[in-house]
Amino acid sequence: MNTNMLSNEYKIETNELVNKGFFILDTMFKTNGWHFTKNESNWICYTRLGYETEYFEIKIEQLKICVSIPIKNTRFQYTTSFKDYFSASEYIEEVFNDFIKDCSV
Repeated sequence: MNTNMLSNEYKIETNELVNKGFFILDTMFKTNGWHFTKNESNWICYTRLGYETEYFEIKIEQLKICVSIPIKNTRFQYTTSFKDYFSASEYIEEVFNDFIKDCSV
């Protein structure tokens, strides 16, 4: 059995974010009823119960941070990338706040 998989599952159960670089986003998502489905140092994904096809995903690569966000009222995602945590975080926060404006939790 893969011990890395066990540690990731444990972190999800304990609700601790592995990558502390996105701590503020983590708080924002959880405050609004979202939870992570991926909680790895280089891959984080948030969704909410009953709407699992709507998700916010962050993948940290060597030279960029890839962000995937749901497009409201569709089943599609929009993907873009950033060079740093700050830019990616600001973008996600802005889009998330706009996304939840018309959504009921």
